[in-house]
Amino acid sequence: MLTADLLVVSSVAANRACLAEWLAPLGLSCCLLEDEAGLLQALRQRRLEPPRLLIVDGHPADECYPLLNRLQGEPAAAELPVLLLADNLADASRRFYSDLLFGVECLPKPVNPLRLRERALACLSQEACRRDLEGSLAGADWGRVRGEALLALDASGHIRYASRHAARWLRLSPLALGGLSLQSLLELPVTAIDTPWAATSLARALGDASALELPRLSLWRGDGGSLAVQAALMRLPVADLPLALAFRPLQAAAADDLATLARVDLLTGLPARPHLEEALRPALAGMQPLALLLLDLDHLRHINETLGYDLGDQLLRAVATRLRAVRESGLLASLGGGRFALMVESVSDYRVAGRLAQRLQAQLRLPFLLAGHEVFCSVSVGIGLAPSAGDDAEQLLRAAERALERAKALGRGVIQFAAAEQNRFGIERLERETAFHQALREERLELGWRAWRRSDGTLLALQPLARWPGEAGQGGEAARLAEECGRARELSEWLLRRALHQPSLPPGVALGLALTPAQLVDAEALDQLAVRLLRQGGTPAQVLLFVPWRTDEAGLLRRILPQLAAQGWRLALSLEADGVDLEALAAARWQALVLGAEPLRRLAPEAAPGVLAGLAALAGKMGCGVFCEGAGAAFSRAELFALGIEACSEDLKTRPSNS
Repeated sequence: MLTADLLVVSSVAANRACLAEWLAPLGLSCCLLEDEAGLLQALRQRRLEPPRLLIVDGHPADECYPLLNRLQGEPAAAELPVLLLADNLADASRRFYSDLLFGVECLPKPVNPLRLRERALACLSQEACRRDLEGSLAGADWGRVRGEALLALDASGHIRYASRHAARWLRLSPLALGGLSLQSLLELPVTAIDTPWAATSLARALGDASALELPRLSLWRGDGGSLAVQAALMRLPVADLPLALAFRPLQAAAADDLATLARVDLLTGLPARPHLEEALRPALAGMQPLALLLLDLDHLRHINETLGYDLGDQLLRAVATRLRAVRESGLLASLGGGRFALMVESVSDYRVAGRLAQRLQAQLRLPFLLAGHEVFCSVSVGIGLAPSAGDDAEQLLRAAERALERAKALGRGVIQFAAAEQNRFGIERLERETAFHQALREERLELGWRAWRRSDGTLLALQPLARWPGEAGQGGEAARLAEECGRARELSEWLLRRALHQPSLPPGVALGLALTPAQLVDAEALDQLAVRLLRQGGTPAQVLLFVPWRTDEAGLLRRILPQLAAQGWRLALSLEADGVDLEALAAARWQALVLGAEPLRRLAPEAAPGVLAGLAALAGKMGCGVFCEGAGAAFSRAELFALGIEACSEDLKTRPSNS
């Protein structure tokens, strides 16, 4: 039988050694385990005496949530206090798995030894309170109480111990609840806020009774909301913890009449079908375009039969929670039986609706962590677009339902549109975008390079390009797909990461990065590029940003360009479209004007030399040069250089080793 006060689990030997050294000043026995499998096996076989504190090194970070879920599913670990050391706890997954963290104390990496010991002592203090309670409430009493959300109070009315259930319902960690006054959690009238009251006054309220039932009480939550609970105030046979408040959330507020009840799905709390139909009618009456997406969980019956209907209900509630978090707009409803609906107004393009369906599918494919189980599911989607698929609620719902039935018949995880033409052309496009996203995520894109050279062969800039596998061209299809399916930022980060892993550029050679219009309005995307550069020892001054010119976005350019220049980025204006706004052109100090291949091909042969020479002269007046991407198509490099073009591009499969 293994016995230890502290149990440390880490798959990295160096981390285990560091943690043991940092925890040594606490003077507590410490047991080190290499992986979670050994921990779970020891708990199941009762070869491990439950420690006072479990410290988990969350490496890799993606495995933190499944581990916490498996621990909470083990009866021997149900009350085990956990201190989680992990990075990336602010990622998108945290929205879906946040319930697992409210009963766990988290410490972000890199870990400060003093902070680690301080947090460990705080966790040990709460565990000591829990063990005092368990020792005083013997047998059935403790078994009954530990299943509730429990707050144990000291003589001053402050919380000394908060159970995992209390932390989850109140959206605060046990340590965050510890030390709070119970009064601060109660929704009290304004006149009562300044009235101090402690455990002594609560005890007087109890009188001679051992418990006082509170049919309805409202408590503040950590996210700013309130929670309606049914509670009981109890005496405790513990000297330092005389009282406790046990509570459980009230079910969704009961409907006053059957008509209201029919409008809400009580299992998920979402609007039901009648509410959806009522919302559809005015939207369709105004002849506004909208998309209706019907989603059906595949094989829900199998999940119910193998894992139980209770866990199946938990899954439906978790799916509803995730759909709420993922959808950007629109009315989300539950149609019962694992079927959901999403109505999104102002959507007339089937590609937009299809990408939304794909995004929902991708998020629902992430595992659901429920009561110690990892549940995986897929979802089939039927899409109806108004007014083409129907101009009234009943007609549009029938069209979307027929599309959903076709999707279910074709297999799991399928998307179908109500219109056959959209299925023929739209699904193929969506599948290609999905394949691109998977290639980007799995690092299967190929890295190519575009070299910008002067007439004498001097290298001015190297621009990394992503090449779609099997693509005949060099980077064009990958960049276009990334922009159309909203992955331009991810592609830019991938290009920068791969480029920075290459050997350093020769002195005086810039690293070229092409921006998309979407990235120009995403300040966070540019900040992330700058942060990644700084981490690799670079600066924005070493990068040449190719800024796309769009006539309808001239106002945006006038606002953004001075900010980019002030941050130190070097800028090259890509003239990919007709029309030039002189005010926007003068809004920044350009390193180059970049003439794309398409505008060059559109120039009339007799006018082209004069236009190119004039552009080169204009660029010279602005203190920059002209880069030309279309060499070899309409003009040779020699002809372009003779007209004053400073540099021409050359697409390469590998990066040149020198200038």
